[in-house]
Formats: sequence, structure tokens, C-alpha cells
Amino acid sequence: MIFSRGFRSVCQRVFYRNPVVRTAANWAFNLVPSRRVGAMHLAVYDQEKSMGPLQRDEALLLLAVARTIAPRTVVEFGFFHGHSAFNFMQALDDDALLVSFDVSDVSARHARRAFGSKPNFRFLHKSQTDFTTADVDDRPVDLVFFDAAHDLELNQATWRALLPALTPEAIIAIHDTGLWSREHFLPLHAEFAAQHPDAWLDEQRFAHQPGERAFVNWVQSEYPEFAAMHFHTTRRLRHGLTLLQRQQVLTVSRDEAARAA
Repeated sequence: MIFSRGFRSVCQRVFYRNPVVRTAANWAFNLVPSRRVGAMHLAVYDQEKSMGPLQRDEALLLLAVARTIAPRTVVEFGFFHGHSAFNFMQALDDDALLVSFDVSDVSARHARRAFGSKPNFRFLHKSQTDFTTADVDDRPVDLVFFDAAHDLELNQATWRALLPALTPEAIIAIHDTGLWSREHFLPLHAEFAAQHPDAWLDEQRFAHQPGERAFVNWVQSEYPEFAAMHFHTTRRLRHGLTLLQRQQVLTVSRDEAARAA
């Protein structure tokens, strides 16, 4: 052995106790391609001050989901300035494809300038409701991110167009499904809430995007085969994410697998 067990134990304790050592180790390991996590960009993402793009913690969650399931095809509705697109791209294999939709001319310009050279990225300057399987080269879709219209009817139309393209295990992430708690408001949140007084559920809780919450409820009502997991909290100001996936019974034996086939 190159290092004794005692030496490794000391190194481990120092690593756990000293944030400077952890930072240095992280930089060092990122020089090794097989060790890279692809999360260093998250340090520049805003948290509570983020009003449109993903918050830092939300981006971390979606990065982890994408790295875990290794999707071959990802569809994103809502590019904005490219925060979520760049986040997804850190998790994709070379043969994967990310297709991002947005109607904004500004978003189209950002996509062309920032990601025009990326072979596994495609920007489509059109509405999410115009999705067709040809947009993804007829590839089955493994992961979807909704963060565009914030409108129930537009999301419903998009869902109907998208549904035939989904793989059986596809995960659909919907942004802005949570609630804001008044106690964590910054001035920008108070200003936004003042413009939407009907979105208060009570004295403390504010539904900043009720259309996204209604969309999740509609999917679960009309497509009960889909289960939902909500990543919501009022302990901090978080926009909230909901993950949808078809429910399935897990096979536990070869006989069950044969019968299912």
C-alpha cells in the first residue's frame, strides 16, 4: 500500500474538518476527468435573489438527477439566459442531446453566442406548444424541464404533444410549483407580490406561479399513472420543483421479468 491506513484516516479527518482542505481537494480532483462532478458553475448561480432562472439549490438537484439517470435526450421549455441549459449540459454524455425551446429573441441570441459550438445542444426559436418528435430527431425523451409559459393552457397543450415521445421511465421536472413565505421576502419579492395580490393563499404563503401548480394538479387528475414528488419548503425562499414520473412496480425476480416480457 502506498499510504498506511492511519495516514488515510488522518487525511479523512482533516478533509471533514477543514473547508480550505476540502476546496483544495475539490480543485485537484477536478483535474482528473473521471472524478469531475460538473458542479463548479453552481457557485455563481444566485439563491434567494434569483427570480427567473433556477436557484442554486434547485440547479444542484436537477444536476444530480441528470447525472444519476444519464438521459440520452433532454427537452427544456424555457431557455431564458441559459442557466438551466448549461446546468444540464454538465451532466450529459457525449451522445446525449439537449433541445431547448424559447420564443424570446434575446434567448435566441444568448443561445447562439454561448452554445452555438456545442454539438449536443439545439435551440429552437419557437413555442413549447409546437413541439414535435422531429425536434428531437424522433429520439425517445428521458428528461423534460418545464420553465417557460407558466400558463396552464399552454402547458396542457405542450403535455399532450410531448406525451407520446416520453420513455416509460421519463422524468418531468416543473419549476415554480412551490410557495414563498412572507418572512423570507426580499424587496424584489415584495414588489412582485404587490403586483399579484390574488396569489396570496393566506397571510404568510404566496403562490408566485399558480399556473404551474394548477398544471401539476391537472396532470395528476387526468393522467393518474403519473406520481409526483414536490421539493417545496417555506423554511427558506425557494421557487419549488415538482418531479413527475410514471408509477411502476419494480421487478424482483427473473420469473416476474419473464411474465412482464
